[in-house]
Amino acid sequence: MALEDRIKVICSVETIRFYKNEFGIAVVSVDKVKEGKPKTDKYNQIIIKGTMPQLVEGNPYMLVADYVEDPKWGGQYNIISIYSAITFSDEDKVGQKKFLSTLFTPLQIENMYAALDNPFESLKNNRAEDLVQVRGCGLDTAARWIDRFNRNIHLAKIFSELEEFNLTNNMVQRLMEKYNSPDLVIEKVKNNPYVLCNEVKGIGWKTADKIALEGGMGEYSIERISAYMYKYLDDSGQNGCSWVTPDELMGAIIEMLGEEVPDANITEAIHAMEEDLWWNDEKTQIGLRKYFNVEDKIAKELIRIRDAKSEITYGDWEDTIKHVEHKNGWQFTEEQKLGVKEALENNVVVIHGEAGTGKSSSVSAFLEALKNYVYVQCALSGRASSRMAEITGEEGYTIHRLLKYPCQGEGGKNGFTYHDENPLDVDIVIVDEISMVDAYLFYYLLRAIPSGAKLICLGDMGQLESIGCGNIAFDMIHSPEIPTVYLSQVHRQAASSAIVTEARRIRQGIQIVEKDWVGTDIRGELKDLSLDCYSDKSNTFYKVMQKFSEAMNIEDFNIMETQILVPVKNNGDACTYNINNTIQDLYNPSDDSKPQIEVVSQGKVTILRQGDKVINTQNTYKTNPPIFNGNLGIIKDVFPEDKALIISFMGIGEVYVEGTLVNSIELGYAITVHKSQGSQFDHVIFGIDFGSYSLLTRELLYTGITRAKRMCDMVAQIGALRMAISKEGVSKKQTHLQQCLYDTAHPKLVF
Repeated sequence: MALEDRIKVICSVETIRFYKNEFGIAVVSVDKVKEGKPKTDKYNQIIIKGTMPQLVEGNPYMLVADYVEDPKWGGQYNIISIYSAITFSDEDKVGQKKFLSTLFTPLQIENMYAALDNPFESLKNNRAEDLVQVRGCGLDTAARWIDRFNRNIHLAKIFSELEEFNLTNNMVQRLMEKYNSPDLVIEKVKNNPYVLCNEVKGIGWKTADKIALEGGMGEYSIERISAYMYKYLDDSGQNGCSWVTPDELMGAIIEMLGEEVPDANITEAIHAMEEDLWWNDEKTQIGLRKYFNVEDKIAKELIRIRDAKSEITYGDWEDTIKHVEHKNGWQFTEEQKLGVKEALENNVVVIHGEAGTGKSSSVSAFLEALKNYVYVQCALSGRASSRMAEITGEEGYTIHRLLKYPCQGEGGKNGFTYHDENPLDVDIVIVDEISMVDAYLFYYLLRAIPSGAKLICLGDMGQLESIGCGNIAFDMIHSPEIPTVYLSQVHRQAASSAIVTEARRIRQGIQIVEKDWVGTDIRGELKDLSLDCYSDKSNTFYKVMQKFSEAMNIEDFNIMETQILVPVKNNGDACTYNINNTIQDLYNPSDDSKPQIEVVSQGKVTILRQGDKVINTQNTYKTNPPIFNGNLGIIKDVFPEDKALIISFMGIGEVYVEGTLVNSIELGYAITVHKSQGSQFDHVIFGIDFGSYSLLTRELLYTGITRAKRMCDMVAQIGALRMAISKEGVSKKQTHLQQCLYDTAHPKLVF
């Protein structure tokens, strides 16, 4: 976009062509130009579209917008921000009435002033009891009017006070959600706009930097340099690197801010950040102190649990193994027997191995030996905890649910009911999919485990790397302070499954198809893996559709147990966005009896309809109960006027989701492989091609295939499949935990 294409004008609304769920298209006349050169028609009008409040025809608004050429509709303006252009004082009754006229219809205004002396004050003070005196206004309508008034009066104040920062409507809405006060929003942005990228979801460095520079922040100011340093180190921490070298940090600063940035300013910025930074003694490593602190706390908790005196007793573990073998009709491997022995003899143990090596059955034998003790099993995701429940026959929990988040009364810590001062009343805690758990959540779990209890961690290091801070599973496995058992032998029962055997070959970098081979093949004694390979990547989308259509015609088809997996969300033909919209038309087509709403995200419109399968994409603590990233469910009801949904989430139940929280809900017929981690489904349809070139690794293939319990239909562009198998995607993460474990277990003598 060229700079001259942006305009800032006072305009009047002529016609509202479309408005739904805060997205609208309108025709406005340009009354006064403040910046830019509007490309108006012969009537001095322009078309605007984008996120907007409910506009009222004939009323004036301040508009900031960018000109675009739409291939279908021609020239129009994308809204950056739009808000009431009417300003008034507390005593300006005429101005107040004009402002209300931007929010309500002429008839509503007439009825308000006929019934009330000062409807502005009634709305401002949230007096619903006044508003119900207005003709046509009940309690529900009064609540909606008050909400509309509050949102728009706050928007008008923020936009007016922060005019020079060119904030968008979406930014202001997110700021209000975070701070819940227009005065605090104004103070934060004016004092240091860079706090926004650290404190407000959805506002990144580039956005905050643009706001700061447009507001007059110096290019080489201490605030800008320190803000970028914090952002770089925080991003590194969130990607599993708790520290970087000074050279890496300096290179990032120069790349982003330019070679001309003065060294003295960088030094001063480092001093300004002293409380936030961690250095090692040799000054060869630098990171944010918060990441060191959490890993150090984890180390202290692990050593506390490991070294505590245990009152747990058990009989001959070998007799227990024989008993379980006799009951199940199969024998444990020597590795599994070692896993049971280590779990019985130690308070902390990690048992890890690839699919089919018997991690879960080892736990069953361990629990048989300790059947008189209280145990709980948990995982990050609901589906992973449900899978453990299928094996042990006992209820599984998400970690959040186990620790009772959010705390409903007093005495909670960080929102959790159970913690070091109110520990869990259990003898054994089993954590599945340990490689998915980030450092903070793992710490919150550890501190709630009482001394004397056992901690058993299960994991599969062959999967995609976890997203988030720390590298917990890797560091525990590679620390001599934590007892670890690696299971490498495929259990006899699993060897008949091609899902297991082919996934293991892939993980080892062994090609499963010949070069240039195209065709179909069904593999394994159980015939549970089908391959459909082709040379043209355009086939992926259609092959996925074909497999899903065939699955729908099976008598016991279950949409929640049938999952499409692809690597990417938005790019290429076979991305989740395209597949989801097509599957929706096939599985849950539009019907007058099914209410629906539209959600706009990153410029793309998604319809959410009653009966749709959906996925939640962010941790959301405002709902009751909370829902987390990756939770899948079915939309049970839709309330278009309130932009609200009732969703039945697997393992959680029905949850009411409203307002901006709905923006985190997406169609879930197809999800990315990353989102599927920790889950398993009876039937997986897995598609890959060169449209996701940079993501193709053997870890991606291994993870996708092993999400299937009974059947995996893999459709793949042959070159993409072979390239992925040949490419390992494990990155080197720089963390503190291994060193912290050693330092905690071997404290230095202080004289």
